[in-house]
Order: sequence, then structure tokens, then C-alpha cells
Amino acid sequence: MVPAPPRNLGHGVLTGRVPGRSFEGMRALLFVRVIRETRYLLLGLPLSLVSFALVAAGLALGIGTAVLLAGLVVLSGTLVLARGFAHLERLRLSDLYGRPVVRLPYRGVPARAGTARRLLTPLTCGRSWSDVLHALLCPIPATIGAVLAAAWWALALGGLLYPLWGWTLYLVPGYTEVGRFLLPESPALATLAVYLVGGLLFALTLPMALRVLAWTSSSLSRLLLLAPEEVTARVLTSRERNAGAEGQRRDTHRRRYVSARQESRMS
Repeated sequence: MVPAPPRNLGHGVLTGRVPGRSFEGMRALLFVRVIRETRYLLLGLPLSLVSFALVAAGLALGIGTAVLLAGLVVLSGTLVLARGFAHLERLRLSDLYGRPVVRLPYRGVPARAGTARRLLTPLTCGRSWSDVLHALLCPIPATIGAVLAAAWWALALGGLLYPLWGWTLYLVPGYTEVGRFLLPESPALATLAVYLVGGLLFALTLPMALRVLAWTSSSLSRLLLLAPEEVTARVLTSRERNAGAEGQRRDTHRRRYVSARQESRMS
């Protein structure tokens, strides 16, 4: 008796690999990734400036009045504020990666702690100080990433859309076409070719540039706000192991099915 053929017997089962995405699916995935990375980079600049201003002001006020109890309370409140900005950054990282992110726990308040200890607990939490450090340093990578991302988008769109806005350059007094130095006989055509080719190059390299900028800009946030990378690596390794075991089971089923078919034909 020949066993029933395995379901979904196709190239993925025969080779032990999952079938690849279609071209339309990969194009949609690329578009979503570009939108996520652009959103992360452009929004990072204003958010980082706001967090830096508020946290820096709170630290200055708290340290200046640290000799008083009110100064310690201000410092504690500043750490809680930095924790809120850190949580917002983790949400942005989750949106960037398209998956939840993992953070280390904060120090909790004992159940029977008094009011003063509850107010000052953030001062003894190392994770809260990491949040403060992130708020003070994040404007540097955020500014670089936002400026370069905006420039890359501007060069790509500006070059490709030059036929729509290029005529405005001739309204500038003393404007000289770029194509005049390349092709004096037809400077307008040469200028058009330069802008279109340049815009096309920036458009083709835009996804890779955004990925590099987003990875670089988020490096500080990953280092200070998330759990070590080994946690995620173990989870991914476990999933890959489960996927490999499932592929082996399907391959074994396929071999048994083919062997039974051959025996039935010989008999």
C-alpha cells in the first residue's frame, strides 16, 4: 500500500528551503522598509533635541540644588523623564525593525518603602542613568542621520524631477548651466542628462543608504536602551533550529513516499 503523498510537495520541500518571495512581495517589502527607515531618521532629530533640552535642563537644576532635598527630587524626576523618552525610542526601534525589542528591567521600589525612598529610587537605578546618557548623546547621531537622509532624498527627487523645476534656475541672475562645460553645442540637453543620471543614481542607492544611516543612527540606542544582542541571537537561533527540524521531517516523509512508489511499481 502506497502512503498518501505529502502535502505542499514542491520546490521548497524537495530542496529543504522555503520558497522565495515573489518580485511584487519583495518590492512591497523594500518600500515598507524605506518608509520605516526614513521615518525613523527624520523624526529622530526633533525628538532628540526635545529630550536633550528637557533632560539637560533638569540635570542642571537638580545638580544646582542638590544640597537641598528638592534638588534630589528634581534629579529623580529628570531620570523618570529620561525613562519616558527612552521608552519612546524603544517604540521607534520596534517600528524600525518590525518586531518587539527587549530591554533590561529597571530597579523596582520595595513594597514597604517610604515616600522618600520611592521618590529617590530612580537615582540608584543604573538603567535610568543609561537613559539620561542616551538623551544627552542621541542628538549627535540623530542630526547626522537626519541631514544625510534628507539630502539623499532631495538629490534623488531633485534629479529625477529636474524637467519640472529646472526652468526656475534660469531666473537666477548669472546662472550657468552645468552642461555648458560638458557639451557646449547643446548645454540644455547635457544639463538634463546630468541631473537625470545623478537623480537615478541617488534613487537606486537610496534604500542601501537609508539602511546604513538607520543602522548607524540607532547604534547608540541599541547599546544604551536594549538588552544585549545575545538574547535576540538565541531566540533567532532557536527559531532557525525549529525550522530546520521541520524541513528534515518533510524531507524524510518525501523520501518514504518516493521509495514506496518505486517499490509498488517494481512489484
